[in-house]
Amino acid sequence: MDAARRRIARDVETDDDARHADADARVTRAHRVADASTTTTRVDAQSVVGIARRREVKCGMSTLLRCGVVERRPDERALRRRVRRERSVARGSSRRGVRVVRAEGGSFECGHFPACAGCANVTDPTTPEVLERAVEYFANVPSTSRTCGTTHATFRGASTGWRCKAKLAVRTSPTAALALGLFRRGTHELEPIETCAVSHPAINDAARIVRDVCVDVGVEPYDEGDGSGELRYVQIVAYSETRGAWNVSTDVDASTCVALVWNAPVANGLTDRMRAVCEEIASRSHGRIRGMWVNLQNAKTNSIFDPVGWTHVLGERMTFLETPQNEQRVYYLPGSFMQANTEAYGELLKRLPSHVPKGSRVLEMFAGVGSIGYSLVTNENLDVRSVRFVESSSAVAEAWERTRDELPEEMRAKVSLRVAKAERVAEESTTDCDVLVVDPPRKGLDAKLRALLTSDSLSDDLQTLIYVSCDLNSFMRDADELMDSKKW
Repeated sequence: MDAARRRIARDVETDDDARHADADARVTRAHRVADASTTTTRVDAQSVVGIARRREVKCGMSTLLRCGVVERRPDERALRRRVRRERSVARGSSRRGVRVVRAEGGSFECGHFPACAGCANVTDPTTPEVLERAVEYFANVPSTSRTCGTTHATFRGASTGWRCKAKLAVRTSPTAALALGLFRRGTHELEPIETCAVSHPAINDAARIVRDVCVDVGVEPYDEGDGSGELRYVQIVAYSETRGAWNVSTDVDASTCVALVWNAPVANGLTDRMRAVCEEIASRSHGRIRGMWVNLQNAKTNSIFDPVGWTHVLGERMTFLETPQNEQRVYYLPGSFMQANTEAYGELLKRLPSHVPKGSRVLEMFAGVGSIGYSLVTNENLDVRSVRFVESSSAVAEAWERTRDELPEEMRAKVSLRVAKAERVAEESTTDCDVLVVDPPRKGLDAKLRALLTSDSLSDDLQTLIYVSCDLNSFMRDADELMDSKKW
């Protein structure tokens, strides 16, 4: 195997799916001066994307910080009006109320902070601690003839109204028999949230409807102490049915899909009561809630969902996001992983193609429903020869296949899905592959996969590695090991 070092470039992107703090994005890119990638962070999940190439001489680095205030969008005024209306409702029905004020640097005020664990910082969200660590890490990467340059650029997105997927606990509170919200910092005590500053208005609207219906029909909230009660969690996903609205936060009329996590064994199946609650929620939404699901979960664990407990009740089965380059819809089931910050994720997808040589054979591991790979295969400028998807969960197949079936015939022939653990099929899968995309969970790459990517048995076909991570610590560990091997 050629002893030449594979060049490495990095992106930082944020996986927005667990916390409400805005954050950071970073791309180090090789070969050309960087204009290449997106990073956003939350409190505990920041995504890092590393791009590595072989036999390249120069490497530039560009950092994109996603947070704060952007130029005003044409429909932002309508969005603010809607948020203000929701705030006034919250002030009338909540003991604390919520006041959100856009200010310089993206700061905002929230009546739930700092008790709510969702946000780490509302006064200066453009400078999260993880950004400082990421900047320091990339600045200290040893410079060589193949990795050099530390130029940084900043991308700023909205600090409020961006969250398009929310998982809310359902419990009792000191002021309500049933409330929706997040746990207070360091506890499992609920902080009731009438209106969340960082959530899309459609999510706040759907949460209000769910709460009102459940109170009216007498649904019992879950009690962690004795395992009693009916409703444990509510998941709400906002998505836009307007063509071209890949950034869902810009669509004030976004639709939603709601999933109720019911405290019942899977074997019991869907009951008439569950169905009646779902039908009433959909009815009161007047068409804004387009789909309803129930997840049956009665285990006394911190796991929100039972992976085999899903039942579709009514309306649309799937939600979708569009790729920013060509408006290709990528479909999601309620149990599918998806980025909650569509603005930041779309920016990442717009920048990744600059790292993929034209005519490449692409392999995406930890693919989920395949949003990254589908954004590449539908990019006509890249004219990729193939995209192979590897994902460990068979549950993604239905959504993956629906996306594939909507592709033009010539593109459908280029894609394939293999359900398997990445580390078990890595060696054979990286043959006949020019570009490898990995998007692992927060723990990073498995030791077996890291060993393959740094071994002499790695196929000479593989020239580019794109690493998307949702944890800076695991990314730094993996990137150090890759570079120390002298093969990247």
